[in-house]
Amino acid sequence: MKLTVLGCNGPFPGPGGATSGYLVTSGADAVCLDLGSGCLGALTALRAPETLTALVFSHWHHDHCADALPLLYRLQARGAVLDVWGPVDENSPVFWTVTGDEHVRFHPLRPGDMEAVGAFTLMSGAARHPVPALMLKLRAEGRTLCYTGDTNTVAGLESFCEGADLLLADGLFPARLWSQEKPHLSAAKCAELARNVAAERLVITHLNPDLDAAELIREARAVLPGAELASPGAAWEV
Repeated sequence: MKLTVLGCNGPFPGPGGATSGYLVTSGADAVCLDLGSGCLGALTALRAPETLTALVFSHWHHDHCADALPLLYRLQARGAVLDVWGPVDENSPVFWTVTGDEHVRFHPLRPGDMEAVGAFTLMSGAARHPVPALMLKLRAEGRTLCYTGDTNTVAGLESFCEGADLLLADGLFPARLWSQEKPHLSAAKCAELARNVAAERLVITHLNPDLDAAELIREARAVLPGAELASPGAAWEV
């Protein structure tokens, strides 16, 4: 199983960057986790988007789903139908536009679900965010990738991430800006999570262009020396 970062900024992209999007492949199967602004072009450089086994959304904030809208034009032009998974968010106009399109086969995803998606087993857990949001887990080839999506601390966070070979975690905040009331974890909290669940590798993502990435990685590595930051185009074997 391989993870490739399409975009890793949030809530808006930096110069030449893209917001959240991650391609996970296993053999001929490929799942895209989120498709934020700027991610469609990065995905298309790697494979035809209509050949994805599935597109899975953690939630419907624009920095995680904006490029689903131009993707609809591509699906329409090619007469393709794509399987799309994600939470139901009746307050999101993007949710209604995407799930109502005839070129999308939508599968609602709820916390606790476990689904077969091609070569993958897809699992979901409840995230803590201002809108309906999920943590996502993919298993294939005897390996496990866990993606926190956007969340702060939440009941069941460690148990959901237990067994992760690679933990892709939302570490937007430095410690000085983090609090329990915020909608994201800190880089240090991500490192504590990875340490506590004995993840083999931690990749911190959802990087705000207005915050100092050097501060984030310094704080994370004070807890977990092997912590890494996501970057566009970076890839890891899980």
